[in-house]
Amino acid sequence: MDLVEKFDAKGKTGAAYHVEVYQTPIEEADKTAPEGLKTYKLNDGRALDPLSDAKFKIVQTGEKIYRV
Repeated sequence: MDLVEKFDAKGKTGAAYHVEVYQTPIEEADKTAPEGLKTYKLNDGRALDPLSDAKFKIVQTGEKIYRV
């Protein structure tokens, strides 16, 4: 997986988080296929579920965080 984006997010309590977006590269033969699957993680390795382009849920805690 390749790191394709980084951004900051905040929880409702004001806690700051750093989000990293990884994307699985597509094979050269599949250039007509949609882009590879994106995976969202905090910089400490915890997994995120994307709820929208700006809203995510920390899988381990259920806390919702928002892109800033």
